[in-house]
This record gives sequence, structure tokens and C-alpha cells, in this order.
Amino acid sequence: MTYGTEHSIIGRQAERRQLAAWIEACRSARKGGALLLTGDQGIGKTTLIRHTTHLAQAFHTVRVDGVPAEQSLDYAAVQRLVRPLAVGVRRLPPHLAELLERLLLGLLPPPRDRSLTAVAVLALLARSSVRRPVLVSVDDLQWVDAESRQVLGLVARRISAERVLVLAAADHEAARLMPGVAVLHLTGMSDRDCLRLIAQRHPSAVAPAVGEVLVHAAGGNPLVLLEFLRTLSPSQLAELPRLPDPLPLGPRLTRLSLAPLRGLSDDCRRLLTLLATEPRLDPPMLHRVAHMAAIDPAALTGAEAAGLVTVSRTSVSIRDAALARAIRHSPDLTQRHWAHELLARVFAARDDDRGGWHEAALSTEADAVLADELERQAARARRHGRPCHAAVLMERSAELTGEDGQRAGRLVAAATCSTMAGRLRRAAHLLERAEALDGADHPSLRGDIAFLQGVLSLHQGTPDDAYHALLTAADVLADGNAPLAAKALAAAGEAGLCTGNEELPVRAALRARALLGGSMTLDEPDAQLATDCLLGVADSLRGLPTATVRLRTSVAQAAQAQDPLVLTWAAHGALFIADDAHARSLAARAVALARRAGDTPAVAHAMQYLAYSECWLSGPDSARLVATEALRLARGTGQIVGVRNLMGMLMLAAGLAGDTETCEQYADRVVDEAAEHGNGLACALGLWGLAQVDLASGRWEEAAAKLRRLTRMKPGHPGVALQAMPAYVEAAVRAGLRLRAERAAAAFARWADGVGQGWPTALVAQCRAVLAHGDPEEHFRLALRLHGPRDRALEQARTALLYGEYLKRERRRAESRVQLREAAEIFRRHRARLWLDRACAELRASGDNATAGTADITLPADSALTDSLTARQREIIRLVAAGATNKEAAARLCLSPRTVDYHLRRVFQQLHITSRAELIRRFGAEAVRSR
Repeated sequence: MTYGTEHSIIGRQAERRQLAAWIEACRSARKGGALLLTGDQGIGKTTLIRHTTHLAQAFHTVRVDGVPAEQSLDYAAVQRLVRPLAVGVRRLPPHLAELLERLLLGLLPPPRDRSLTAVAVLALLARSSVRRPVLVSVDDLQWVDAESRQVLGLVARRISAERVLVLAAADHEAARLMPGVAVLHLTGMSDRDCLRLIAQRHPSAVAPAVGEVLVHAAGGNPLVLLEFLRTLSPSQLAELPRLPDPLPLGPRLTRLSLAPLRGLSDDCRRLLTLLATEPRLDPPMLHRVAHMAAIDPAALTGAEAAGLVTVSRTSVSIRDAALARAIRHSPDLTQRHWAHELLARVFAARDDDRGGWHEAALSTEADAVLADELERQAARARRHGRPCHAAVLMERSAELTGEDGQRAGRLVAAATCSTMAGRLRRAAHLLERAEALDGADHPSLRGDIAFLQGVLSLHQGTPDDAYHALLTAADVLADGNAPLAAKALAAAGEAGLCTGNEELPVRAALRARALLGGSMTLDEPDAQLATDCLLGVADSLRGLPTATVRLRTSVAQAAQAQDPLVLTWAAHGALFIADDAHARSLAARAVALARRAGDTPAVAHAMQYLAYSECWLSGPDSARLVATEALRLARGTGQIVGVRNLMGMLMLAAGLAGDTETCEQYADRVVDEAAEHGNGLACALGLWGLAQVDLASGRWEEAAAKLRRLTRMKPGHPGVALQAMPAYVEAAVRAGLRLRAERAAAAFARWADGVGQGWPTALVAQCRAVLAHGDPEEHFRLALRLHGPRDRALEQARTALLYGEYLKRERRRAESRVQLREAAEIFRRHRARLWLDRACAELRASGDNATAGTADITLPADSALTDSLTARQREIIRLVAAGATNKEAAARLCLSPRTVDYHLRRVFQQLHITSRAELIRRFGAEAVRSR
């Protein structure tokens, strides 16, 4: 399987560097060796072998790939290895030459000469490598005959002194076939490389959302990804709603999935068919079913030895979900019918509810009794937190229902369960089927369908589309189901916020007021809470004084809520009053309730807000853990909007931690694609993360540009824009954009005055200190007093850093070190690397080299002149040697360009340097290492 041309591979940079170094060591240092590539089928082993062959063009390459048809022919692979090198056989000692000549004639050596055969092959390779090195490539080692594997293994372990390389590849479970040889295990390709592969093969046909789903489903396996692209139609690749669920395996993937069954007995395969048809069998029940089918249960031993099944005291299951699915959907209808019929009889004899499902699988016409039974089982499965099983049962119940109205209701119920189970595309298809039925025009059913379509749009569409779909759902529900209408409006408010248009959530709130009428109350507490949160957020956006009181009341009452979605909205509301602690506790409770109910999309949704609050309360590392887990869930369920939001959250955490690699990894998909599709929350979070990197690195103009875009762009997010204002104030002031900084500080102060407590009031004082024309010390001290012990520690550290930098500029070095040490300690505790570097640089400049915590640049040890350099001069050398101009170094160190120029002239005099280029040559490497 290839995922690139012969000379160009997508990804695998680390593996390619390792193989290139391996080839070069053999070519230049006469150092041989062997390497075994392992990994799943289709992971790219063949491509790397071909790439290595291309790198080794100066080598004599011999290919000895495994062939299934020759697996039973002893020494078949050795014969193919010796034949291209046969000219060298005559130069071997007579007894070795005779052995290989007989082998070429098809005369096999006796078993006692196996070791001698390996010695002869080793001698032949050594002789052949005299003129030029030899590369032996062995793909599909698992299909090589056993005798040849023994010979190749003996040779591979003894060629280190020869100019010979042996590169073999085997499936993951076949790595034991060449013991004692170094192994390079291939894992899945990165997301970025998978997306590049899609772009290369289908440059314009695959929608970005579809690409995200396919990349996740492929698990980094290029073969699986390319098979999806070949199997799916252009219309399915162009629109996410058209993408089938589950994704089709296709003939090639089915064959690959079923390949492990080769060599298993017929009885073992039949037992695997039973396990695939009924995944919830325990060992005693499997024994009963096997005995009824006249199968010895011990036949499963072969599958267990091959690692295909897992057996415990409580369950027996097929390990690989793809294998189980391939067995379930195999073209052998007779075997599937046999399995359902047998299981139905066994379960019916024991009065087990599972019999109803298998009986229903055999039914070909409407059956009201079976349909009712499946509906009861679905309700029970949903109560026990198994919505996926409930969805399957309810869908089959609908198929067995004759009356259109009842069938439509059951399809909608199946869609609800599918949504909870994270099968969003399946839910959309079920709703389409329900809408097409005559009975779907009932008002309550239309309202349920409209609400579910709005929720699906919130997960998979654009925020603007979701907003309008949810408003439509609220209109349909208003007369018959006011509580659900209120929840639809609250969801519309959240979607409206993500567009960056503050008017949209305000309009949703006005609809909610009209829905409630004069009473302003609802019978359902959770719906009332959702409405109060929506109204509070809308009031906050309008700058009304009632907002804070309303939101604090709602947040206090939210502890009793039982709906994870409502709890998530309450957590969102808590962020609008700067209550990170309540936001975290409410989001954590939402996650717990959603997990208990098996509602995977709700879990991922709530974890977005949990990650955000964790970022400020516990630090970027904690946020990264939460967001990474949520991203895995969101990608698994196809929540494309959530995927982008969580990538943005990871960028914010990475920006605070100084992880530029993660920021760059997601930047294209978050800042550009999310903005293109109207997802303002993801775009705002991503820009904030990128700006944090610039701000910590002293790139004031770049930080100011990103933060200005964040605070003014559409789409954007009003809440994120507000909370990023203090960072914008600092960047704008340092970039010389004072008027913009003053406007931003005023907007932030209006919101902070409404909140009236906590970290916003501290940051207002910080902004005033940064903007002060005269002495800012009073504002800095007030800001530090207002920072609470449980408030945002990173913001407190930034305040201390700014205060310390001011004191240092005022030559109050002892006082500045107190603030800078405090800032450095917080940054160190939260692993905010770039911010820590900035604090440590200021500490060094203030004369505190003992506690700075980062290594200074290494100056030549044999030059006594460098001892007289001050800490400030060393810092300037570091920046200039790394390529900074005087102006950039001045901005980074909060100095004037004239001061930097003065220090550089003194450095040139003391070190007898005559040019800037000489300084860079002398200290450039050390400056790069110290960064």
C-alpha cells in the first residue's frame, strides 16, 4: 500500500530520517544491520520499504517479498534471494557453494544443514557487498516460508560487520517471526498528514467536515483512508449530512478485516459469527449456544491464540470492532440467518429479552407484538445509559410498525437515542425517514423533529444555520411544548454567540420573553434555568445592570439541574460574570450526568467549558488533558463544530504554555477554516492562543494585530473578546497604538464594573497602570491586591511581571526582583514556558542570576573579557545573535532603541568586535540553543 509517489511520501519524517541515517551509516562507515518494520495492515510499511530502496540507489537491492502461494514451499524465499547474486556463489568455499547451487536447482538441504544454509547465504552477501553495499528487502514477512524465515533471521543477526542491510516488514502480530532484530513500529499518520493525503487524492471533492470524520474513522491508517475515498460517492464526500453512518468498509477493507480468519477451523468461524451477531454473550451462555449448535466450545481456542477474541469471567467478545462488523455484514446470508435463528431459540428457551431482537432480525413483515417488545427493551436500555443499543432496538421497532404515525414517532425516538449515542448522521437520516411519512405532520412530532434537527445543526452545521433552525424549532414547539421551546431558544442563543453577532442571542432572549408572557416562569425547572441563563447573557451583552444579579441567581440554582445541556449553559453563563469556579463545577457535573446517561455529544460539549475554566484555574496542562479527551469524543461522534472549538481551546492552552508547535498544528483548521464556516468561538480561541505566544515573546505588533482581529472580527465570540481585552491593551500600548488600547480598556472596564468583583477588577487596574501617563505604581499595587487567591493565577503573574518590569526601568532593582520572582514562580508552576522565559530574562537583567531559572548563553570560556559583561548586555547579545534588530531587542526588553545601541557599542569595545555579523558568528549558535 502506498500513500505517496516512489520519491515523495506524505509524513513519516522521523522514520524517514532514521532510515536515511541507517543507509548512510552502511554506505560511509561500512556498518551493516537489520531492521523490522511492524504495524497494522495498510499503515505504510511497503511505502517506507520503497522509499528506502530509492535512498539506496547505490546499493545492490534484492527483493524477497513474502507470497502467500509460496508459504508452504521450503526455502522458496532463500532461493529468490540467492538467484540475483548467483555469480558470487562460485567464489565461496566449495561446501557452501555446493549447498547453494543445489538449492538453486530445487534440491532442498536436509534439516541438519539449516544453520549451514544460513552461513552460506551470509557468506554470499558478504562477498557480494565487496564492490557495493547490498540491501535485502523483505515485505510481508508473515507470508515467507518458515525455513526461509529462520535463515533470514540468522543472517540478520550476524551482518553488523558487513556492508549489508536487511529491511523486513511484517504485520504487527508477526513481529515475533524475526526475534533479536531491531523493530521500528509504525503508528498512524498525524491528522495533518492524513488531510494532506486527502487533498492530494481529492483536491476539491472532499468537504473539510467530511475530511475530519474520515481521518478520525481511519485512525491514521492511509489504506483505510484511501479506501473510504474510493468507496464513497462524490456527493457523499461533498456534504457531511450525506455521509453514510456507518461508513462502508468496501470490498478491500472487508477482505483485509476478514484475513485473520484464514486458517481457523469452520467451527471456530461459526463461533465468531455468533459472537459478532450477539456481542453480549458471557462464557456460560456461549457454551449453551455452542452445545445447541453441536459445536465444541474449545474450537474458539484458535481465535483466542490469534488474539482475535478476549475472554473474561463475564464476557467473550471479538477484540477488533472492524472484524466483528465485517463478519456481521459478510455476504454469507445463510450464516447470518443461522446465527439469528439459533440465538433466538436459545434466548427464548431461557425467557431472555435478547431473543426478541434476534427474532425481529428474522422477520420480513410488520409485526406489532415484536415492535412493541422492542420498544420496551429500547426504553429499558436508555434508562440504563445505553442509548446506542436503544437506538438500534427502536429503529428495528419502527421497521416492524405498520401504521405511519406510530412508525414516525418511533423513528424520531430512534433519532433521539442515536444523537445521544453520538451517531449524528444516522440520527439525521432517521429524521428524514420520519418526515417522509404521513403521520409526521402531528404538531408534537413536528416540534420534536425540528428541535432535533436544530441540535444536529448545532453539532454539525454552521452556527448561523443552527441559530435559525433552533428558532424555527422554538416557533413550532411554542404552543404545545413550552419547556422544550425554551431549551431550543437557549441553544439558539449559544449558536448566536458563536457567530460573533451579539444581536442574535439578544433576539433569542426577546423570543424567550414573549414565550413566557407575563408570568416569566415555566413549570419545568431545567427549562426555567435555561431561559434565565439566556436572559442573563443577553442582558450582559446589552450592558444592563440586571445581568450580573440574574446570572448569579441562575448559577446558584443550577446545582439542582438534571439536564447536562442546561448545566452546560449555566457554566457558560458563569463565565459571563467571571465566576470560573462555578463554571468548572457546573461543567464537571454536566459531564458526570451525561456520562451516566451515555450521552457522548453532551459530554464533549460540556468538556469545552470545563477545559476553559480548568485553563485559568489549574493551568494549561490540565486544560490540555480535558480538551484532548473531549476532542477524541467529538471527532468520534462527528461533532465538527465541537472539534473546531476544542482545537481552539488546545491552541489557547498551548499559547499560554508557549507550545508553538501545537498552535501551528491547528492554526489552519481553527483560524482559517472555522472563520470561513462561521465558527467564531473556535477562531477567537485560536487567535488568543497565537497572540499569547507573540505577547510572551515580545512581538507586540503581531500580538496587537491578532488581538484586534479577535475583538472586532465577525465571526467571533463576544465573551472571549471581552476577556482578551487586557492582553490587547498591553500589546497595543507597546506597539504604539495607544488610542486603540484606551478604547479597549474602556470597554473592558464597563463589563468589569458590572461584574463588580474578582479578577476583572484587578485587570482593570492593570490596564490603567499600563496606560498611565504618570506614576502607575498605585494601579499596579491595587491590581495585585484585587487578585484573589483562587482567581486566575496566570493573570496575577502577568500583573506582577508588568509591575516588576516597571520597577526595573525605574532602577528599583531589589523591589522589581520581588515581583519578578513571584511571576516566575507562577509561570513555572503552570509550565508557561515563554512567559517564564520573559520573567527570567527580566530577573537576569535586574541582576538576579541565581533564581532566574533559565540558562544564560554560553560565552567563550577562554575569553576573560566576557566576565565584565553585565546581565543586561548578555541579554542583548542573546537577542541580537538570534537575529533581532535593535528596535526588536528594545521592544522585547522594554528599553529604547538608543539604550540598546549604547549597550551594543560597549559590548563591541569590550570584546573587540568590529561588526554585527561578527557578533552573530561568535554567539549565534549559543543564542539558538538558549532559546
